[in-house]
Amino acid sequence: MLLLGVLLPAHALAAPAAQNPRAVPSALHNRARAEGEVRVLVEFALPSGRVAESALAAPARSAFRQEIADTGSRVLSQLSQHQYRVLRRYLTSPLLALSVGPSALKELEASNLPIKRVMEDRIHKPVLMDSVPLIGADQAWAAGFDGSGRTVAVIDSGVDSAHPFLAGKVIEEACYSTTSGFQSTTLCPNGADEQIGPGAGVYCPLDLEGCWHGTHVAGIVAGDGTSLDLPIWGVGRGASIMSIQVFSRINSFLDCGGAPPCLGAFTSDILAALERVYDRRTAHDFVSVNMSLGGGLFSAACDNEPYKPFIDNLRAVGIATVIASGNDGSTSQISAPACVSSAVSVGATTKDDRVADYSNVAPFMSLFAPGDEIISSYPGGNFAVASGTSMAAPHVAGAWAILKQAAPTASVDDILQALTSTGLPITDPRTGGGTTKPRIQVDLALSVLLGENQTPPVLSVTPLSQDFGTVPAGNSADRTLTVQNTGGGILTGSASVNPPFSIVSGSSFHRGPNSTQSVVVRFSPTVTGVYSANVTFTSNGGDVTVAVTGIAAGVSAIAPNAIDLASPPTSFTITGNGFANLGFGLPVVNFVRNGVLIAQARATGLSGSTTLTVPYPTPATSLTPNMPGLSAGAVQAQVWQQTSSALSFSLIGSATLTVTDTRPAPGVSGITPNPIDLATPPASFTITGNGFANLGFGLPVVNFVRNGVLIAQARATGLSGSTTLTVPYPTPATS
Repeated sequence: MLLLGVLLPAHALAAPAAQNPRAVPSALHNRARAEGEVRVLVEFALPSGRVAESALAAPARSAFRQEIADTGSRVLSQLSQHQYRVLRRYLTSPLLALSVGPSALKELEASNLPIKRVMEDRIHKPVLMDSVPLIGADQAWAAGFDGSGRTVAVIDSGVDSAHPFLAGKVIEEACYSTTSGFQSTTLCPNGADEQIGPGAGVYCPLDLEGCWHGTHVAGIVAGDGTSLDLPIWGVGRGASIMSIQVFSRINSFLDCGGAPPCLGAFTSDILAALERVYDRRTAHDFVSVNMSLGGGLFSAACDNEPYKPFIDNLRAVGIATVIASGNDGSTSQISAPACVSSAVSVGATTKDDRVADYSNVAPFMSLFAPGDEIISSYPGGNFAVASGTSMAAPHVAGAWAILKQAAPTASVDDILQALTSTGLPITDPRTGGGTTKPRIQVDLALSVLLGENQTPPVLSVTPLSQDFGTVPAGNSADRTLTVQNTGGGILTGSASVNPPFSIVSGSSFHRGPNSTQSVVVRFSPTVTGVYSANVTFTSNGGDVTVAVTGIAAGVSAIAPNAIDLASPPTSFTITGNGFANLGFGLPVVNFVRNGVLIAQARATGLSGSTTLTVPYPTPATSLTPNMPGLSAGAVQAQVWQQTSSALSFSLIGSATLTVTDTRPAPGVSGITPNPIDLATPPASFTITGNGFANLGFGLPVVNFVRNGVLIAQARATGLSGSTTLTVPYPTPATS
């Protein structure tokens, strides 16, 4: 029984899925155009729907691999007319790594292929250097305590003692592994069911899934990257390791879930390993035993399990048995033997101090520690990233070495109490959860054990003021404040604010020294206006107030709000909030009916941020050509703020304008003189009618037409009201 995390190569973590999985992010298109090509991972949507080989029985795996190969060939065939290079083809996962040019990228997005998503082939950095400082182990090292002289027993799948990360670390070895008829075969190097001495605790053959596990766990406990010139270390980097290999090759079809062989550990072998540590307690200064293994689920202490007396024996001599809680995602149960009350059970958290979604948690669990995406040693001199409570437990086992070095006479109870009282409280937010347990902080626990007075927590919040700018009423905007504990101890507190502002995340905080947390504040006004409030932070490290302000943009009125086209106003006054000249001109007003733009004018005046003066719209005031102009009926006067020189606009709000038209129907009623004699032509004509106007482009033009043919033309030189035009006699000069 082995609690395996998700194993990923340290140099190739999967990118997160996009919101629209099939869409190619615009940044990839931009980069392909700029650089000529871009590295991507193409995930197939296989007809079978399968995504991983590990869930399949052995007979089905070859068909699954063939399905991946066939789908990959189909994708590459579709790209044959485009620029691309194959970087990697994978046998056991429906992925294809490519370097593609711009047209190939478009083809991947547009083609009717079984593609689930296209992701950037991202570069990722090692993460153990994140988890060690996160729990304050580096601060303990700086104080002179790194676990030197102490030994941690790793009961697991064996350790690669030749790995440079573990050079000189493995000082004792043993193996307890069973051959039991057809059910199992021993993995002890000597072929027996038991082996003691150098070489006995070597890792089992890697063709069995999980034989990397013990090497990875040992690296988290005590690895040292100094000889490799790498900034990677285990928690108790000065400690030594006893490697005890307890796993057997299980050959049973049923015991392996239909896919033998597999790796498994018998309870009897685990118990022999625990007893071996107890027997060797005088040979080495053992401080803890790490067991990243288990099985079953228990909602209460399982002290009737056979592990209990062995764990009790170790605890009685000052050796803690640290056990992973399990990876079933339970919010109320943990696995055995972690459920034994005298064990130290450990659940997993992420780097941002959230409960890992796979971690078992229960009210009787002991501690949390980082367990998500942890890099550590992998057999053969390699490194790999893995996740699981298996990775969390060795953080605690390594911390035990540091603390026992500092306080050699401290009991298991003493050290557990120090870790519990100084740990960062983490609450399980998952459905059915709610359990709060401490995530270890080694440096603070060290201070308690050494009897040092801890510096009290101090609350710091940045920035101390936040302007949300202009937000349309009915919309919302978010801003982030940062809480930091600039003192010591645990900073505990909460944040609150009055509407229309609210706290959408981070309203409560529990932060260790120098750690930070984001608090997201939302401004969501429903009525136009200018708003201000204080975000109040209260804590055991002092109180802080942050001033927040915002303008709820919108239009409240237009005046006049009813007009007659027979006597139109020269301008409108529009009131509201959030009007501004952002450097690209005053707002533009679109006059819209039934979604159709019919007139347009840019404001000519702005008073504060609340009052616009807008000229009566004519073709001359329009930014958009060929506007028909205002006509009778209801019209929406929409105010748009120009946000860039590229004629980009954002809507602030609108008001309703009622338009009537009592003007006589436009037309011509007469022309004088009528008739004329070309022998004595008049100097001008007088044309009477209705609807004559200068719309900003000149007086009307009169076309003289015979049988549909234009024979003469002249523009009016005078206009009286809207009823009388003076038109010069047409000549070639007037045409």
